[in-house]
Order: sequence, then C-alpha cells, then structure tokens
Amino acid sequence: MAFIDYYKILGVDKNIPQNEVRKAYLRRSKQMHPDLHPDDPKATKKFQMLNEAYEVINDPEKRKKYDRYGEHWRDADAYEHAYGGCSGGDSFQNFMGGGGFSDFFENIFGQQGGFHARSAASPRDAEASVTIDLYTALLGGEVIIQTPDGKRLKLKVPPCTQPESKVRLKGKGHDNGYGTRGDLILTYHVQMPVSLSEEQRQLLMKLRNM
Repeated sequence: MAFIDYYKILGVDKNIPQNEVRKAYLRRSKQMHPDLHPDDPKATKKFQMLNEAYEVINDPEKRKKYDRYGEHWRDADAYEHAYGGCSGGDSFQNFMGGGGFSDFFENIFGQQGGFHARSAASPRDAEASVTIDLYTALLGGEVIIQTPDGKRLKLKVPPCTQPESKVRLKGKGHDNGYGTRGDLILTYHVQMPVSLSEEQRQLLMKLRNM
C-alpha cells in the first residue's frame, strides 16, 4: 500500500510540537469540511483521513510508532502477537523487509474456512474474523476469505497460529479516496473440537507428555 503522509494531510511539518497539533487540526478541518466542498465526491473520505491523521499524530505513543515505522506502524504489535508462539521470530525490521503479512498470505490456494467481516475503527481499513480448527492452528493449513470489494483470496495459515492473533493484508481494505486502499486486518479464532475419538485422545496425551 502506498505511503500516506499524515503530516501532509494535516498541513504541518513533521517537527510540529505536540501541543500545536490540535490547533493545526482545527484549522485544517475548517478548510476540508465536506459541507464546503459539495462538488467533490471524495470530500467525506478526505475529511475522514484528516481525522485519522489527527488521531495518530495527536497521540504521542501512536505518533512515535508512526515516525519510526511509517505506514507499517500498526504492524509491530500485530507481528509480536501473531508470531510470539512456537515459530520463533525475526525482528520487526527483518519481518517487514521480507514482505510482511501481505506477501506471505496472498495467492496461496487451499480449502474454505469460516469468515466474518466487521467494521474497522479506521475508515480505510477493514476487519474480519476467520475461524479455524485446532488442527489447522497447530499444523498450518489454508483458508478462503472475501475482501470488501468482493474478491476471494486463498490464504495460508502458518503453523502454531495463536488464538486471537492478527494479520494485516496490505491494500485489501476499503478505498480511501486517495487512489489507494486501506488494509484488511484478520483475527484468527480457533474452534476447539466438541469431541475426540479414542485415537485422537491417545495422540494428544502422547504430545502432552513429550
């Protein structure tokens, strides 16, 4: 996904003092309010982007992450959550240098999994939950999802996927009005089996005792 410069949207320099951000936002919001641009079909989305930029830059912690990681600032926490289990992990920089969540999960073919979409806090991002069974979570597998624009993606689930872990698919969310799309954020829910055969029980007991 193309980089979106929150500072440019706010009309300020990157070094703006923290206590001046709100004043800049109020000044900019008066200029960009949709009511002042009735002939611009993208006016509402642009105003939403302004609010998003303000939400990030006005928050010292979010601003710190944004200044450090740019468009990938949201991925640091998601990466640690998703890959903090048995797979081990590279640093955030190595992770993003290797293509990030998007390259790993796109264009992989496999079987259907449960998928439920929901609205995201960010106007350009979309969120969805994907239900996988215990065995797929442990051993890895494949799942089919549908993006907000109706396209179907066949994605690979990595081994040792943790319950409630999140992954981000770059550019698969909503149209943000700037010629690019937001991200699609997936949350994996692991469905436990309701019953076990005796053979499955024995195998699990062996695994527990290893």
